[in-house]
Amino acid sequence: MAVLTEEMKKVLRVVGKGGAVVHLTTSSIDGKPNIVAERFVTHYKDEYILIADMFAQKTKVNLNENPVACISVAHPVKDHTWVFRGPCTVISNAAPDQYRWHDIVAGEVLEDWGDWVSKEPPDEVPPDIAPPKVAQRGIIALKVDEIYDFDAANAGQSIL
Repeated sequence: MAVLTEEMKKVLRVVGKGGAVVHLTTSSIDGKPNIVAERFVTHYKDEYILIADMFAQKTKVNLNENPVACISVAHPVKDHTWVFRGPCTVISNAAPDQYRWHDIVAGEVLEDWGDWVSKEPPDEVPPDIAPPKVAQRGIIALKVDEIYDFDAANAGQSIL
């Protein structure tokens, strides 16, 4: 198990003005990768990263087949060249409150993060590219087991 540093938590939790953006990468059981950029992201406790499940159909298919994923920081990337890897799942808004995945209790995270758009509306997204309606279906949770650096000088090195 890796523990997120305070700097990592701060970078994952940029609110407004474009916020933090991460890339979530999954793979099917036969190795077909899928990558999506995600804007609604935060840390949870010291070892989890949460992302809003908005339109993650291919991600869900891949996680059903291969429940391991990677998250890299896409913005603000300067000096934040981290890749987080570990088991990953989707906790649906329809999950029972007491459903547990590792140390996450569905009712607790969905109460805090189940309606991200109302909590943190993406006002900075220009209206010409904003989706007409943002519908969150749950939370994507990654348990951070490994952290790597992709800075040119340290690419691929495990840092935690």
